[in-house]
Amino acid sequence: MRLTLLLAVLLLAGCAGVQERWAEATFTDISYPALYGVLLTTIDAEGFVVRDRNAQTAEIHSEWVYGTSQSVVRGPSRRRVHAAIELLDDDALHVRLRVEENVVRKGGMLATNVRESENWEPFEDNFDDAERIMARLSVLLDLNRARAPEP
Repeated sequence: MRLTLLLAVLLLAGCAGVQERWAEATFTDISYPALYGVLLTTIDAEGFVVRDRNAQTAEIHSEWVYGTSQSVVRGPSRRRVHAAIELLDDDALHVRLRVEENVVRKGGMLATNVRESENWEPFEDNFDDAERIMARLSVLLDLNRARAPEP
């Protein structure tokens, strides 16, 4: 009986938190201001309005975007982007990006006034969206390099 109870407690403790999932890429041959600008416009082009940015700390945070219902929880969802740029030792720039997601389980599909709701709870990060935004950033940077004339 104690063993069963212990296993149940351990299982619940392991499921209690939501792990952050970051898409990551390293870029060379680009200045920090240029990368920061392209990252801002890419996030904005994906439909996330940047609400909090700081070029000195190299962090970007977007507003919440309210989306469709999550079929897993049968409730509404919202997402926002977090991004950070780090300078590596070899003058390369490392970009980390995650799409945080929250859901409302209480009331599910019938929940009302979801934007003002106090029932939002963390859900699995939307790693597919984070990878898509990172891929778009990479493509844009590659296109700009291909167009830039050699000195």
